[in-house]
Amino acid sequence: MLLAIAVACQKAKVTPPGIPQELAIERKAKITNVRYDLFFDIPASRTDSIPARVTIRFDWKDKPTDLQLDYLPPAKTLKRIEVNGKSSPVNYENEHILFDAIELALASNTITIDFIAGEAALNRNEDYLYTLFVPSRASTCFPVFDQPDLKAIFKLDLRIPSGWKGISNGKILSSDSAGRKQHLTFAETRPTSSYQFAFAAGQFREAVDPVSGMRMLYRETDSLKIARNVKRIFELHRQSLEWLQQYTGIPYPYDKFDFALMPAFQFGGMEHPGSIFYRESSLILEPSASVNEELRRASLIAHETAHMWFGNLVTMQWFNDVWLKEVFANFMASKMVSPSFPTINHELRFMMAHYPAAYEIDRSRGTHPIQQPLDNLRNAGSVYGAIIYQKAPIMMRNLEAWMGPDNFQHGLQDYLHAYSYGNATWDDLVNHLKKYTREDLELWNRAWIKSAGMPEIRVTPDTVGRSFLTITNDTTGIIWPQTFEYKINSKYIDVPQKITFRTTSRVLLTKWVEPGLNFIPNYKGRGYGYFPGSLDYLQSQWPLQTEVEVRAGIWLNLWEIFLRENVPTADFLQHLLSAVEKEKDPLLLEYLVDKLDRIFWQFLAPAERSMLAGEIDTRLFDRLVLERDNSCKRTLFNAYRSMATSEAGVANLRKLWADELTLGLELSERDRLQLAYALALRQVEGFEGVLTTQLSRITNPDRKAEVQFILPALSADSAIRDEFFERLKKKENRTREPWVLEAVRLMHHPLRADASAKYLPASLQLLEELQRTGDIFFPKGWLDATLGYYQSREAAGAVRSYLEENKALRTDLRNKLLQSSDLLFRAEQRLSQGHTSQAR
Repeated sequence: MLLAIAVACQKAKVTPPGIPQELAIERKAKITNVRYDLFFDIPASRTDSIPARVTIRFDWKDKPTDLQLDYLPPAKTLKRIEVNGKSSPVNYENEHILFDAIELALASNTITIDFIAGEAALNRNEDYLYTLFVPSRASTCFPVFDQPDLKAIFKLDLRIPSGWKGISNGKILSSDSAGRKQHLTFAETRPTSSYQFAFAAGQFREAVDPVSGMRMLYRETDSLKIARNVKRIFELHRQSLEWLQQYTGIPYPYDKFDFALMPAFQFGGMEHPGSIFYRESSLILEPSASVNEELRRASLIAHETAHMWFGNLVTMQWFNDVWLKEVFANFMASKMVSPSFPTINHELRFMMAHYPAAYEIDRSRGTHPIQQPLDNLRNAGSVYGAIIYQKAPIMMRNLEAWMGPDNFQHGLQDYLHAYSYGNATWDDLVNHLKKYTREDLELWNRAWIKSAGMPEIRVTPDTVGRSFLTITNDTTGIIWPQTFEYKINSKYIDVPQKITFRTTSRVLLTKWVEPGLNFIPNYKGRGYGYFPGSLDYLQSQWPLQTEVEVRAGIWLNLWEIFLRENVPTADFLQHLLSAVEKEKDPLLLEYLVDKLDRIFWQFLAPAERSMLAGEIDTRLFDRLVLERDNSCKRTLFNAYRSMATSEAGVANLRKLWADELTLGLELSERDRLQLAYALALRQVEGFEGVLTTQLSRITNPDRKAEVQFILPALSADSAIRDEFFERLKKKENRTREPWVLEAVRLMHHPLRADASAKYLPASLQLLEELQRTGDIFFPKGWLDATLGYYQSREAAGAVRSYLEENKALRTDLRNKLLQSSDLLFRAEQRLSQGHTSQAR
């Protein structure tokens, strides 16, 4: 049957592409009781199209008006439309299907559409696929009201090849086979936002928890690896569910709890109700995994499980408040993992997991408030980032301390009960918290939620060198409510004074103190902001501190001072290298080696790097050989693999790969692969054979495909690398985003910087397309992988030229670029001014 397709609709109001907020508000005011019955007929071949059908039922709150459904695929994919039992022409414009009010009934309506499913968010592979519809990508697949506050009941039927398994938000009610196909019928969901709806199907293996009945689908072919991990994976999920039910006072709000592991999943995880999707490598750990890796796995599981209450049960009304679900997922995760790791210092864990990443954004010119404006859901991916994942939990922990844990918990419980299976805003939460505190939450709101950047907490002696001391909260006039400590030392007193500040005003302290004053600002690192102090004094103090939180707080400060002041790079590197040699805590050690790696590759001039390489390699190797703690040893191994560039260091990398050197560390397949990549980057003689051998050792087809994709980025032949980069310009070659980002990182490695800088202008020109076609973290990931460790004037010039030539670039994308290029600009300026090695 042929349908008339109207390029424009004469009567219905047409909106711009995407989902503008104006359209979302209008639909929410008029539509209720939305239900979707969906059917997809998935073929065995990934190149064949997917026939599909959706039946949408909804009620009007008032009289019918013109209606728009969101749908991004072209109009030719719409095969049949029926409105309330009558055939309807296809009226399609600007990514919307348009309906005249005259076609719609006064109360209940039913729209049925036969179509060919759009594939932008279907993630099709040879023998499996999975959906990823966040933030508003359901409409890239099927017609839908694609906004978070029109929650709906979803019912799904899948026809899939025989031998495949399927998973979705609802339970499988029936599975019927007919020839080479099987038909899966899933139960209806609870009220669910469109971005939370999901399904996956393919050649998965399955494990079932004997305790809870939860189901895990996975692709890993190593049965021993699965056996080592599966019990702990189920246990961590059960513990998270039990903790959340107790904390919230609300039973698990969905009908089942399953999850699936995907080899190249774009994120660590995605919290679809009843059907979480994870990146497989995030949960299936190697036998030699460090405590840091185990903590990250536990935190990821706790984070996604927390979303069942925070984000799913109660969902933000609009994606400008997406931070609201992410802050509670991260904040609750930090609480949940504590009982499972009783030997870990969880104050330190929180500090290391949140402060460095948040500072990285807040010190840049691309910083922004936690709550950001959003006019159209097509741009919602850009609101994600470290500010909502790392800074917001710091804010929430401070708020909990401000209100008191019990009052804070009661306020959250009220909020969850009030908006269950519905939507809410940050202001709604604030109104519930206000019932349990006398604190000024509006002051809190203005600083932490509405303001960009971070406070600068300064100690200022008087101008004539006397002992008059002033500590100010911030130079911008914004009051940032929080609690932190200073440790004040003087040659005239025997016992150092610790002063706790609970900030509610700009001037925190004005007092006379003895001459010879020294102080450790932000003692134990609890405060958030830039706390300038004496570089010499802080460098002298960290080795003397027995409490690891104090050492960590000092090093957070030292890193900020290094980046903001004219601190000679080589001098700072020596202090950092000394700390790496001495630090025994695995969490702080991981932070220190990360900064050592950053200085080595980005803040040292190449000639100076070569001069220091032998010393750094030797000192790292000596610590690595002697280290007995597995977590510290693994961190040191990763640092050595990254930085070893001396002749002896590179020879050791080759021996480690060939099992001629073991160091008492069990190396995984991934470790050996990374060693092979390191040898290729250093163009060790015979590295092509190393890569070929390593590829032949990989038996898992998904991992083998990943390596085959990445290998051209490591080629010594620039023509092959050029051809690979040209392929990345086509969106169909960027579908496996983790693979793409790994390849781009390798192409732009500092050892290839001179040859790869030519790719920078074209890489930046792709930014807007990447935002349109990629998933939410991909544009920032692309920028980070591309700009990475560059330090040259040429690289900084490419960024400046792009910004100058694209003055109309949206603010959110401009901010992403300024965030990713912040260290590039600092390194370029430092090297041009010669702050690398001169004596202090």
